[in-house]
Amino acid sequence: METSAGWSDFLVASAGATAALTGLVFVALSINLGKILALGGVTERAGETVLLLASGLIGSLAALIPHESRSQLGLWLLVLWFPTWVVPTLIQIRDFANRRYHRAYQAMIRFLLFQSATVPLLLAGLSLRGYLNGGLTWLAFGLIMSLIVSLYNAWVLLVEIMR
Repeated sequence: METSAGWSDFLVASAGATAALTGLVFVALSINLGKILALGGVTERAGETVLLLASGLIGSLAALIPHESRSQLGLWLLVLWFPTWVVPTLIQIRDFANRRYHRAYQAMIRFLLFQSATVPLLLAGLSLRGYLNGGLTWLAFGLIMSLIVSLYNAWVLLVEIMR
C-alpha cells in the first residue's frame, strides 16, 4: 500500500503537529474559559476545533497502522469522517438558522472553512475504497486544511474573543 513507503514521514509529522495544536487549543480554552462560556456559539466552535484536531490525529495514526490494506484504511477514514462532519455541520446550520452571526458572511466563511477541512476525509475514504482517484493525496489535503482551520479557530478562541 502507498501509506508506508512514501507517506509515513508526512503522517508522523501531521500527527505531531495536530497533537501540539490540540495542546494550544486546550490552553486557549483554559485561559479564556469564562469568556468562552459566556459568549453564545463560542463553545460550539471550541468543540468543533477539538473534534477536527482529534480527527486529524486519529486519521494520521490510522494511516500509519502496519500491514493495513487500502480498503481497511478507507473504511477507517469513512467512519472517522461521519461524526467529524455531521455534528459541526448541523451545529453551524442551526446557528445560521437562529441568526447567531452578526453578519451572514461570517457564517459562510466558517462553514466553507470547515467543509474544506472535512470533505477531503470523505474523498480519501472513498478513494482508498476504490470509488475515486486521489488516494492519500485527499487525506493530506484534509490534514493540512484541518490544521489551517484549527489554527484560525485557536486564534479566535485565544485572541479575538477578548476584543
